[in-house]
Amino acid sequence: MERPDRDASCVTFNTGELEFRIMAKKKKSSTARAPGRPRSDESRAAILKAAYQILREGGFAEFTVEGVAARAGAGKATIYRWWKSKGTLAVEAFLVAVAPRMDAVAETDSPLDDLRKQVHLAATIYRGRAGQLVRELIALGQADSETGKLLFSDFFEPRRKAAFITLRRAQTSGEVRRDVDLDVLADALWGPIFHRVLVTHTSIEKPFIDKLLDLVLAGATRTR
Repeated sequence: MERPDRDASCVTFNTGELEFRIMAKKKKSSTARAPGRPRSDESRAAILKAAYQILREGGFAEFTVEGVAARAGAGKATIYRWWKSKGTLAVEAFLVAVAPRMDAVAETDSPLDDLRKQVHLAATIYRGRAGQLVRELIALGQADSETGKLLFSDFFEPRRKAAFITLRRAQTSGEVRRDVDLDVLADALWGPIFHRVLVTHTSIEKPFIDKLLDLVLAGATRTR
């Protein structure tokens, strides 16, 4: 999501477990006006909140635009004007709810410690309902290219870029060897998590993540 600027306002909704913060530009006074009705930030936030609640409760199988519209108190026409399909609506609701939690690791003086925290945080989130939903949304993206592209460009790609920032910091600081291929290292760290979430549905509890980190980072930090 964009960083707030001095022209931004924040609409906040609490879902009980998650807090939705929808950033939107404040309207500037101007005589010129774009054609059509302006987007209502409150209505958009209410739709996304309702969409994520329905996703959490019943998954994509129970997810309908009619259900979202009824819960949000919005019209179907409004939803289809702002989102191309129910798939893109579901992905954006997922992004708004989950992406800020993924980015919650504060930067410290030890990039390697930050990296460990990033991997543990991702595993913690994927152990919960978000992991089940990401499986469904990935499957949906195989059949719906627009949804798949949105999930990749707005969720997976930014997370990978954030990981690479930390990996480069660790390499620059000398905590990770200069000759290590960071692309391979990133796959070695996060790949087993996704393999377990998507394929084997086996544990990604803390002991497994600790062993994974120790094993992979031992090779990346050891002096040859």
